[in-house]
Amino acid sequence: MAKAKRVAIIGFDCPLTPVLERYMAEGHLPNFKKVVEGGVWAENCIVPYPTITPPNWATIGTGALIETHQVSDFWVPVPGQTPDSAHTIQAFSSDRVQAEFIWDAADKAGKKCVVLNFPTSWPNHMQNGIVIGGAGLGPVDNMDGRREGAVVSVCTQQMITTGYYPGAIRGQWQEAEGWANLDEPGLDALEMPAPLAFPAAVEQPAPTTWWVLARKSAGDAYDTITLSPAKDFAQAFCTVKVGEWSSKVSTQIAMADGATRDVVFRCKLVELSEEADDFRMLLTSLSNPAKLCSPVSALEKIPSTENLPVSYACMRDAILGRIDWQTWVECTDIYSSWLADAATGLLKDGDWDVFAMHSHPTDFGYHIMMTDLDPETSSDPAKKVAAEQTQLGMYQVQDRMLGRILEALPRETLVVLVSDHGAVADGPMFDPYKALAPNGLAVVTKEEEADNPLLQLRKALGQMQSEVDLTQTKAITRGICYVNVNLKGRDPEGIVEPEDYEKVQLEIVDALLTYVDPRTGTRPVALALTKKDARLLRMAGDSVGDVVYALYPWFGGQHGNILPTAEWGVGSLRGLLVFNGPGIKRGHRMERTVGLQDIVPTVCHACDLPVPSTVDGAVIWQVFKDPNFKEREVAKLQGGLERMQAALARKTRQPWDKHDCA
Repeated sequence: MAKAKRVAIIGFDCPLTPVLERYMAEGHLPNFKKVVEGGVWAENCIVPYPTITPPNWATIGTGALIETHQVSDFWVPVPGQTPDSAHTIQAFSSDRVQAEFIWDAADKAGKKCVVLNFPTSWPNHMQNGIVIGGAGLGPVDNMDGRREGAVVSVCTQQMITTGYYPGAIRGQWQEAEGWANLDEPGLDALEMPAPLAFPAAVEQPAPTTWWVLARKSAGDAYDTITLSPAKDFAQAFCTVKVGEWSSKVSTQIAMADGATRDVVFRCKLVELSEEADDFRMLLTSLSNPAKLCSPVSALEKIPSTENLPVSYACMRDAILGRIDWQTWVECTDIYSSWLADAATGLLKDGDWDVFAMHSHPTDFGYHIMMTDLDPETSSDPAKKVAAEQTQLGMYQVQDRMLGRILEALPRETLVVLVSDHGAVADGPMFDPYKALAPNGLAVVTKEEEADNPLLQLRKALGQMQSEVDLTQTKAITRGICYVNVNLKGRDPEGIVEPEDYEKVQLEIVDALLTYVDPRTGTRPVALALTKKDARLLRMAGDSVGDVVYALYPWFGGQHGNILPTAEWGVGSLRGLLVFNGPGIKRGHRMERTVGLQDIVPTVCHACDLPVPSTVDGAVIWQVFKDPNFKEREVAKLQGGLERMQAALARKTRQPWDKHDCA
């Protein structure tokens, strides 16, 4: 049987498997279809709980579950502080993962590995391998250790506008004057100073002002915008019209400490009215992937194109209404095409054994449009149509990226397509304190925040909860799915006596399971388990809360505290898992239940890679044409060894020589 000599694990965050199947059947996703039809689709890939990014990508990369790798949530508690959501930090560092990654085990065995934008993979611990990104959701985003958001070198997206948009640089036009090297400014040229805001800057830049020039290239309407670092047309970064993207701009940013940083970015003129009253220009992140690249020399292998590792793929800009959905799809194309550039550049020489990567736009997209997309929650038919068009564009971007990467892979490569979870539409938000307080387990001092578009992402991630008086509260909520007993002797403001620990655990479970949401008249909580019982979900250890709960899919925000088997409306939480390559069955639909923890041992078995020491999963035998191919190899080698031993025993004697019998 043919054998795979290397593996490429290509990850997609939060795709919906029913949508993938529909688009493949309709002919929209030829590259996904090629991999699926030529391999094995695991129809029942049940991802770990909670259904959220850092723990599940850690499982994909290690073959270990939360009880082993101990990344239990998007956020993890800060040791020694009150175990509530206010004292948690995002968990994206490889140093937090208490299990061995497949690439680290392979690197120790002398194999060569490339890891691209794989959450929880940064920093790099390999001697010879390459890691780019992995400290957040995108190649330039460092989220680890922060309460919210990411820091970016130099900064994330900026919007220059005449309007009122959250976090934007709002300016006013004035008559243009004093521009050098501008031979024909045209009638009524306008200018606007744009003092850069440098949002989410990892280092402090020096104060910097760029200039925007508006002109009428033909007729009486403003139709052309120029962005320049100074009032000198010869230095201009770009000149664009409405709907146009600039070429990639390379420049330097002065820092507060006197140093400079090389950055690249692109611009899009999103809006410009005839009188220039309505003006919006998007600047993608001013970024440099060198901050999250080890070794930095690996960047030399990535071809220089118009593509960029755009921070968050402009998700926040779409959520805040600063850009339209079509512009967001274009941003994801720039982002995903850069990933394809990076993958093909790093893999083209074939001198590698393990490749693992992750692409996040499908998750970004569902946080933006899932409620408008699903007929269960959509209230505007026009928005639903727009959401469906955006969804298709989003998947087509990922399909094109996949196609380019597949072309760079040698024929003897085992390809694994995988996701960490799916999603459902937003339902009514659930604040656990609404269940705990009436049962005497918490004293609320401030109700959860009211609905606000600016808080949509926090709501989607389950981070909107009431504030409580810890001196009178027995049960403290934390993160996406946990409640902690406020235990005396363990927690800084603990009030529950150790002998009452299990009693309070059960009171919390009862309060959660019996709570009825007054808005719907139904129970939000589908499951609540004490920490001891949560081992059923392979959740254990210090990072897991004292009570674990999960919601019905028609409550809460899309994923995280939604069970892995949940389906509602057009949504599904099941994972994508496809194997394709030498020795793998072709066109097979596998019904047996598998988990993300089974990928690493299966890959190691197929490709003769060392198995990480902390693996919890098992080999998925059913993906192989011959599940016993290793045993047949061993038997063949054993037969050859026996023949060699027999030949050596004969030394130089010929078959007709007489044997000494004396």
